[in-house]
Formats: sequence, structure tokens, C-alpha cells
Amino acid sequence: LGFGLSDGTFGTTFFTLTGFHGAHVFGGVIMLGVVLFRAMGGQFSARHHDAVEAASIYWHFVDVVWICLFSLLYIIPTK
Repeated sequence: LGFGLSDGTFGTTFFTLTGFHGAHVFGGVIMLGVVLFRAMGGQFSARHHDAVEAASIYWHFVDVVWICLFSLLYIIPTK
């Protein structure tokens, strides 16, 4: 990358934002894994699937945040 966490405002912002995003991705993967195991156990039906919907909405939110972060940090870099 050519810069580090202590290399000014951009470095600090870059690593903070990508770190928080990574934590949210990790949380989403855990959530999807829990939903997968519950689905394999037959805990969801056509009428009772709130956890599946919540995990889906959360994962799509993380996707949208990634598009914004990618645009902000990689496509439109400000130095």
C-alpha cells in the first residue's frame, strides 16, 4: 500500500474504516453460518424465517457499505 496507520489522516482513516468493515463482514459470516446450521436442522419454514431475512438484510447492508468504502478509498483517493 505504501502507507501505514501512523502516516497521517488518510492512513488512519483507511485502516480504521477497513478494520470496522472487516469486523462487520466477520459478524455477517458468523450470522450466515448460524442461519445455515439452523436451516439444516429444519428450524425455518415458509412462515417462520425471520432470522434468514434479518441475515440477508444485514449482509446486503454490508455490501452497500463496501461499495461506498471502495469508491471512497480506492476509486476517488484524496491526498
